[in-house]
Amino acid sequence: MFVDGINYLLSLSFPAFFAMFWHFFLLELPRFVIAGIAVCVATMVRHRSVVPGLPLVRPRISVLLPGHNEAENLPRAIMSMREQTIPPDQIVVVDDGSTDDSVAVATALQKDGLIDVVRSTQVRGGKSAAANLGLAECSGDIVIIADADTTYDCDAFEKLIAGFNDPKIGAVAGNLGVRNPDISLATRWQAIQYQISIGLGRQVSDMLGVLFIVSGAFGAFRRQALEQVGGWSVGPGEDAELTNKIRRAGWQVQFAPEAWCLTDVPETFAQLARQRLRWDRSLVRMRWRRFRVFLDPSDARFRLSNALGTIDILFFQALLSLSFVIYLIWLFDVYGSFGWIIAVVNLLAYSLFGIAGFAMARIAAPNVRVAGLWPYVLGYGVFNSLFLRFVRLVACFDELIFRRSFDDNYVPRRVRHAARRSRVDN
Repeated sequence: MFVDGINYLLSLSFPAFFAMFWHFFLLELPRFVIAGIAVCVATMVRHRSVVPGLPLVRPRISVLLPGHNEAENLPRAIMSMREQTIPPDQIVVVDDGSTDDSVAVATALQKDGLIDVVRSTQVRGGKSAAANLGLAECSGDIVIIADADTTYDCDAFEKLIAGFNDPKIGAVAGNLGVRNPDISLATRWQAIQYQISIGLGRQVSDMLGVLFIVSGAFGAFRRQALEQVGGWSVGPGEDAELTNKIRRAGWQVQFAPEAWCLTDVPETFAQLARQRLRWDRSLVRMRWRRFRVFLDPSDARFRLSNALGTIDILFFQALLSLSFVIYLIWLFDVYGSFGWIIAVVNLLAYSLFGIAGFAMARIAAPNVRVAGLWPYVLGYGVFNSLFLRFVRLVACFDELIFRRSFDDNYVPRRVRHAARRSRVDN
């Protein structure tokens, strides 16, 4: 039956074939083509242009590292920072009410001259509270925000701050790779996804002027911009919200593809699902509930690039997941049992596009050594189109109907409730 079905598909005229796979041709293929064009342009620019150097007067650099229960990771992260070709002038560590030995470890590193400032919130207040406390201690013109479970290429800081040659740049996002890809199938597929969605995707967003995320794992901010927008708001989703506020304040945001850091990712699919539910709920919360003003032309701070970026995120990350479910329902309603063959062909197409996407990502951001991931790329398309989309769809409905982000333990209960009472997130 399957062979007969494939033969039937091959016999179709192009209009009939297009009508059968309309979701792929209309909603999936255009973005892939745009990404391919962007890779070609980025490759030509990289080979023909000079990488921007450091300013004639090097800015003072502060590293801000907020963390909760990071005693084990902290020494490795600090040593990675101190080994930079452009070492930071100041490292500020803020403990967010840890129950392990984080404060003792940070204090010992401070006595060794590796950390400049150690502060503690005493009780857990969430990453935003810790970051804002640390920001008050930062003396640098540029503030690099970092996570304790990340390590950096030796020239990562140098590549990251080069973007601030342009006085219009308020924030620069670093590139993220997976440090623990060999643990499980889940970590391998995440390593592929990071390469595609961050290494490639953020280059495309940067080129189009619609980059809306500077990761809290590795990003740099002009301190003036941070102070102008009031620092970090209550999370989850504080990274995206801060980036949005900086863009609305008139600053530009840039991506530094050669500024690499490595971070640990969830090792099981259950852990991954919980992480992505939190991230995707935040996406809905930030984009739909709080930043609808991006789409309001009457707003004094309206910018077309911000509106296009919002539409891009809402459509391709949220609505596309819903449209795919609608397509599958339509498929089986119209074609009955033959719909299974069409669905399998769709998955094969996603798998092939996953291979092509990974190849483009390797061209666009080639530094991370991920050659061992190639055998897993074929299955990545199914992982991305089914597993991650299902999680995203659940998160969207969960947030729109139940506002689950307000119950996320990522932020302590009392902080969440205070934010809700003050209508910060309405």
